[in-house]
Amino acid sequence: MPADGTDYTAQMEPLLEQARAEAMRQTPRHLFVPESHRLYAYIDHALPIGEGQTISQPSLDEVWVRELRRALLAWFAAHQRPTPWRNNPDPYRVWVAEVMLQQTQTATVVPYYERFLERFPTVQALADAPLEEVLRYWEGLGYYARARSLHRAAQQIAQNGGQLPATADRLRELPGIGAYTAGAIASIAFGQPTPVVDGNVTRVLARLLWLKGDLKAHAAQKRLWQLAEELVDPQQPGAFNQAVMELGSTVCLPKQPRCGACPVSHLCAAYQRGQPTAVPELSRRVATQARVDVSAIVLREGRYLLARRAPDGLWGGLWEFPRATRDGRESLETVAERAAAQLGVQVQPVQTLASLQHAVTTARIRLYGYLCAWRAGEAQPTGAYDAAAWVAPDALTDYPLSAPQRRLAHALTQHGGQMSLQQV
Repeated sequence: MPADGTDYTAQMEPLLEQARAEAMRQTPRHLFVPESHRLYAYIDHALPIGEGQTISQPSLDEVWVRELRRALLAWFAAHQRPTPWRNNPDPYRVWVAEVMLQQTQTATVVPYYERFLERFPTVQALADAPLEEVLRYWEGLGYYARARSLHRAAQQIAQNGGQLPATADRLRELPGIGAYTAGAIASIAFGQPTPVVDGNVTRVLARLLWLKGDLKAHAAQKRLWQLAEELVDPQQPGAFNQAVMELGSTVCLPKQPRCGACPVSHLCAAYQRGQPTAVPELSRRVATQARVDVSAIVLREGRYLLARRAPDGLWGGLWEFPRATRDGRESLETVAERAAAQLGVQVQPVQTLASLQHAVTTARIRLYGYLCAWRAGEAQPTGAYDAAAWVAPDALTDYPLSAPQRRLAHALTQHGGQMSLQQV
């Protein structure tokens, strides 16, 4: 007790009790199992109780957490989708799957995953393969930086005993492995009670706990990871993390959640409020710019000019028909000439072969493939390109191309695979 004899603890107690009562009044009265017993997600709220004073971060109610774990694990055991990496949760296989699943849906990943694992069944096989071959087997999945990082990480692992690290912290030291991927591998492959937070997990947590505001903000992300860490089941961390992600992917959908099929709707604040799509609140989208690109499809003595992009950046390490972006009101022919000139090649533009639309993170792109006849110059890699080659039509499939460039190659096939100079 202070020297003046004042019992500040006794003075604070009514304020604390008042704050707790206010928290209970504001806590949704709809989290229950069964209907006669209401469960509250939070046992306390961070409410102001006086100038410069607040109650600490809210803690999750233990009974609510236990019921959430029980319900999710039971549902996942009965309803999980069969996937090749779940059938055999070998660390390497889980790692490849989690990298492929970044920004790509499960149904899309499965055939690519099976083909990739057939060619690169072990860390050593992946490490020993040339990057170009790895990119070719990745072709179609997009976000090729993932494949480049996977390859570099495999080489590091192979040089250090050939075994993936078993903890999230050590996994994060590898190229291309962030907090989410490290948590997924550590929990699924090694049984470590580590949390995961991705878009699906964020949506599930936001609805369960009625989390509002910009959940991409730094403070919100920090709190989401704290919540995920509190929730993860210590006995079955891998199954629990997969259950939350599976719920977000198949039931707790962004626009049309299937609340009637949800195993934890009785614990869900958003559902019980009748507003399941009100959270998470949408963040402002980054504005995308429209642009026009032209690829010069240069024909010389029955072969086409391909150039390989430098390893870093967009489409790094992939081959393409030399490409440039239209500046202002340039003609397509001028852009095609400029695209070829990057490699020291002069061309005669002849005709548009194909036109297609695609998008990258910041741009919506109209890409034209412009057929050109070679006039002069030996292809020399410069600037954005680190290699160049004249390729026969039937060898185009041997080179890893981005999806838009592969479509241009298919357009050539539709025109008979090879055009003579007389045709163009």
